[in-house]
Amino acid sequence: MILTYIDSGVLLSATDGVGRLAEKALEVLEDSNRQFASSEFVKLEVIPKAVYYKQTEEVKFYEEFFSAVSYWADDL
Repeated sequence: MILTYIDSGVLLSATDGVGRLAEKALEVLEDSNRQFASSEFVKLEVIPKAVYYKQTEEVKFYEEFFSAVSYWADDL
């Protein structure tokens, strides 16, 4: 298993859904050989704007990703 830290740039690229960058981001996120790491700061970067603009599919995508995170960077 590969441990991969996902930051907001990868998530924003994946939800953009356009071009090679979006394809690569989705490829990484859909890789079954990876475990994901992230932080509460990444959540704060992506979720509030999507909620504010009522982008429900984008919020759902983020929530699904964060529920699958195995390791949280919490030593702040």
